[in-house]
Amino acid sequence: MAVLLALHAGGQTKSWESIGLKFDGFSCYLADVALEIHEGTPGLTGWTIGAERPGVFNIDGIATTVVAETHPHVTSSPCGTEKITGLDHVVVMTDNLDRTCDALCQHLGVEVRRERDAGKGVVQRFIKLSNTIIEVVTGPHVTAPGASLWGMVISVDNMETWAAQCGPDVTSTPKQATQPGRLISTVRSGVGLGVPFAVMTPHVSAGD
Repeated sequence: MAVLLALHAGGQTKSWESIGLKFDGFSCYLADVALEIHEGTPGLTGWTIGAERPGVFNIDGIATTVVAETHPHVTSSPCGTEKITGLDHVVVMTDNLDRTCDALCQHLGVEVRRERDAGKGVVQRFIKLSNTIIEVVTGPHVTAPGASLWGMVISVDNMETWAAQCGPDVTSTPKQATQPGRLISTVRSGVGLGVPFAVMTPHVSAGD
């Protein structure tokens, strides 16, 4: 199964360090996914994915490097004093859900697992990789042609402690997420990540 190995973003590491991420040069890990920062306008600019068909592709507007490697190097990483347990999902915005999902499935050898009507014309489709979920979203708010990497959500083992360490100027007060039993906190835009970024508590199993 395809695996997300790295996300590439413009901006400055100090903005990301303000939410507790630990960098080695211009890279850090979000559990088993590398975050590589380069000079430029803040925002996600591309990704590296391990899959069966290596190459450099433009997948409906998303700069994509596919490599043969399918095993991440790191399985956990710190965020402040807490541990990142996983990159929960990456959000892709598109003006055409069918076109973007078809392109992702064709290039990465994946498939859409489910679709959700979020209301007000917003529709989400979910594509599973071995270590995260690609959430593809369309709706009236998407006006630019093509697809783009938009935002991401990580999970940490103790989100309340993480939020308290960051403080209210950095992230919102944790609240109930859409998924039952989980909390979510959103990093404020003034932090300067240039990427919509949220933190959640880990997935809750049916037996919890």
